[in-house]
Amino acid sequence: MVSRKIVESARFLKMPATSQNLYFHLMVNADDDGVVEAYRVINMCKANEDDLRVLVGKQFVTVLNEDMVTYIEDWMEQNKIRADRKTDSLYKSLLLQMKPGLELVEKKERSDTKKSRTKDGQALDGPRTAQGNLIEDKSNQINPGKANESKDNSISLSFEADTNEGKMNEAYRGIIADNINLNALMEEAQLKDGKYSTTEADMVQEIYEIICDAVCHPRDKVTIDGAVYTGELVKGRFLKLKNVHISNILNKILGRRDHIENMHGYLISTLYKESISGVIADQAELYDDYLNSLRGKPYAV
Repeated sequence: MVSRKIVESARFLKMPATSQNLYFHLMVNADDDGVVEAYRVINMCKANEDDLRVLVGKQFVTVLNEDMVTYIEDWMEQNKIRADRKTDSLYKSLLLQMKPGLELVEKKERSDTKKSRTKDGQALDGPRTAQGNLIEDKSNQINPGKANESKDNSISLSFEADTNEGKMNEAYRGIIADNINLNALMEEAQLKDGKYSTTEADMVQEIYEIICDAVCHPRDKVTIDGAVYTGELVKGRFLKLKNVHISNILNKILGRRDHIENMHGYLISTLYKESISGVIADQAELYDDYLNSLRGKPYAV
């Protein structure tokens, strides 16, 4: 839900249209505690980080960490949810750490899933509320003889969850492909195959799959060069990888003369480092070349 009181205020309407648009997309994608991964949403709606900075400056949102996990400030005013329907945010501990005085809705057990039931499966504390159970009740009225056969909807619910996760993973794969300009990398690699290496296209595909795996299936902990990082941190870093980072990595691999024993570990480590400093290193090198061209060779004989 979005409150007209907020989005029709002067404070909101004075913002650029792109920042207003980003706010609506953040609202749609937020979890039950009003937390959203803003970087993913920015890429989905073709916004930019400046639009997010405007929202922060106007105090509509608060960025919780460097990976742009973001809290929508007026979430509780615009959205109410029953405690027995709420799903706690994945970033609840981070949210409470950054905003210790925030009062969140405490999750409670749903009435239709409590252990105390009557013989026919009906909860003692009132009618069922799950959508699956409503469908089940109607089917029982049509054919009472098959009532017991339709009691367990776990397979359907599990299938729906798997389907939603699959759609999310496909969205992530598309974002990653756009971020690194996968098509251009593959075209360039295929042109070079046979000239420099017969496997460059495979190398590009492997790097892409490693990034997708880290983003779509994050581990609790990831060890990189002896340091332990959270899977969510690595996921956020990998979502920031661009075409220039992958090009840097390919150039490093092709330029090495020694054999890489653990290619997977090497790629994970190199991808993480590139996400932090790859572009800065490139820009610094270009800047040095520019300065050299300006000053010439003052010590040349």
